[in-house]
Amino acid sequence: MSRDPLEEFFARERGEVHELPAGEDRWEAMLAESRRPRRRGAVVWLGAAAAAAVVAASVVLGTGHGPGLQEASNRTTTSPAVSASRTTGQPTVTITTTVTPRPSGAAPSKVPPPGSTTASPKVLPVPSGFGLASMTNAGGGHLFALGSGSCATGDCTAVAASDDDGRTWSTRASFTDLTTRGPLVTPADPHQLVGIRFATPQIGYVFGGEVRRTTDGGRSWRPVAVGGRTVLSLETDGTTVWMVTAARCAHRGTAATLGCSDLQVRTGAVTSSSTSPVPVSGIPKVVENAWIAMDGPDAYLNATTTGAQQPARAIRVSGTPTVLSVPKGCDPSQGLTLAATANTRGTLVGLCPSSDAPDNRYTVVTSTDRGATWRPRPAPGLGNPTAAGVWLTATDADHLVAVVQGLPSSTGEPTSPTRMLASSTGGAAWTQVAPGGSRDTAWAGAAGGGLVYAFSGGGSYWLSHDAGSTFETVPLRR
Repeated sequence: MSRDPLEEFFARERGEVHELPAGEDRWEAMLAESRRPRRRGAVVWLGAAAAAAVVAASVVLGTGHGPGLQEASNRTTTSPAVSASRTTGQPTVTITTTVTPRPSGAAPSKVPPPGSTTASPKVLPVPSGFGLASMTNAGGGHLFALGSGSCATGDCTAVAASDDDGRTWSTRASFTDLTTRGPLVTPADPHQLVGIRFATPQIGYVFGGEVRRTTDGGRSWRPVAVGGRTVLSLETDGTTVWMVTAARCAHRGTAATLGCSDLQVRTGAVTSSSTSPVPVSGIPKVVENAWIAMDGPDAYLNATTTGAQQPARAIRVSGTPTVLSVPKGCDPSQGLTLAATANTRGTLVGLCPSSDAPDNRYTVVTSTDRGATWRPRPAPGLGNPTAAGVWLTATDADHLVAVVQGLPSSTGEPTSPTRMLASSTGGAAWTQVAPGGSRDTAWAGAAGGGLVYAFSGGGSYWLSHDAGSTFETVPLRR
């Protein structure tokens, strides 16, 4: 009997088909993929090995800068109820989710037959009029944003999230008892937030006049014990959280009463809802602002003084706290602000008033040995040092992005106008960048590879794949 080649072909093909186990997760993944919008030039993001929030790789001169993304490649990704020092009872949140969680150990549900429908919790869009105040990247395509807008119950502060690298966004939680005024203001109100950070896609923090922590990807939040203090900056390497706190911050009053006083560094495990103070010597008593920069597990404290608003000496606060020396090329009567580059562990970038012209020029300094030695490079393109300062972020020692006039104000009013500049020569030469046609940028932050984020406080952000040379606009849409 002769063989039929066509029948043999289909027999071989059927032999290569393997059944996959049924389950709710697989069905949800199939549905998500079928509904995923296709966008030309989709972003290629960092994988789990580089899971990080972007921005400890940021440098500031003049005043500190609370909100931002954390550094991507220098991070290692990896609680009982505590009474809030500034609130009583449980925080008010609006919880939304796209998939109903299954109890641990429960058997997976059966796959719905094709054509059937299943009920799922309502997914809320980003609030109307949402204005960005801070962003963070938790790795694996999970992005989170903090901002203010109009919710169903009225004005609110909300956490928006994207689980697909920023292609779509939805509201993860809203707070009717908290406020945020944007990225260029220090937190002076007990219920004012200035930033958001995620250590993993599930564990994250919002911070400012108080701190709240989530362990379920932003759907619910609980207080974190910080000794009743105001948190100016919070950063994490994915395992440990570091904060710089103040006893109080003031936006009103005389020059002598403005600023943040009695600074204290605090730290704790991301698996805990409590933190402990770290004894650190050499911290100014009153500052315009202060912030933490992370280089892997190394944490650095930056601060700027009030009055003339000069940079203080940078301090490594992890391990044995150490005050770093002022590099050659910097004004020895002042200090410098520093941060890690996003792509190279141990490489720091600093900014300071120049030793030969502290009132007229900045100097960029780089170190490849954790601040033991420095290489200075004049940066005349950044203009004259001013109280509003320069926010500087770096993908590596050569590729920098600066927001001039981009630092928080102790008066409570953002400084304007700002402008964004990019350099591929380590600060020797600068080119003005206007993402989305806008010349007014509130913040920029570098991630691994050539990724740089920026925003001006509205309902979208800008994304660069080439270390800040060009940007595309990404709306926070559903």
